[in-house]
Amino acid sequence: NIHPGTCMVCANHSSMADPFWIGSALGTKRPMKFMAKKEVMSLPIIGGFCRGMGGYGIDRGNADLAAVKETLTYLKSGTTVIVFPEGTRVRPGQTVEPKTGAVMLAMRAGVPIQPVYITQKKKPLWPIKVIFGEPYIPEIAGKRATAAELETITADLMERIYRLGASA
Repeated sequence: NIHPGTCMVCANHSSMADPFWIGSALGTKRPMKFMAKKEVMSLPIIGGFCRGMGGYGIDRGNADLAAVKETLTYLKSGTTVIVFPEGTRVRPGQTVEPKTGAVMLAMRAGVPIQPVYITQKKKPLWPIKVIFGEPYIPEIAGKRATAAELETITADLMERIYRLGASA
């Protein structure tokens, strides 16, 4: 199910290594970037490692227009972007309200959304599953999605992601 072209990869998030698991599954031949909270990017060693692997920072507490523009630039130039709509790491059994930004950015850039599920319970030397769902482009009534449509589409996206895990 891996989309061959540019897309917005949206996955569940349970560990700091999740972007690297997805990147490993996608391979090294396609340009990829991933969003990380700006606090991680400012750490001396981890931030440098993340930048080297394609990470860029976003200020999650505010409307970070620079990160929005950067993401749209990446997507429109053919670079796949990995985003975690939950906005934070979520432990098994825990739930959080997902953010609508990933869906909004994918729709604004005109790229498909690729739902991905990553094994939540990670143990040393145990396999980690990265399951790719069918890529899709959500439908909306007008030219731009309303806030209500973005929330509905985001909820549907998260259902698709967790359904992939249930079928694993």
